[in-house]
Amino acid sequence: MAKELRTAAQLSDMIVSALGVRELDIEIRRDHAYGWQPTVISSPGDLIGYQRRVEDIANRLRFQFALRE
Repeated sequence: MAKELRTAAQLSDMIVSALGVRELDIEIRRDHAYGWQPTVISSPGDLIGYQRRVEDIANRLRFQFALRE
């Protein structure tokens, strides 16, 4: 099954929406091992805690979505 293509902004918005935290800023970059990787740039609290939660969500989204150039 082919993955749906999404832009970095769309993937970031999906992750922020899944967390339900508006003050979160996420950057999506291409990654050779995983296809794409999210990085939390700013958050309203514990940056490392949010990074872990974001990576968990990204792991689920990678099954369905690929990063568009």
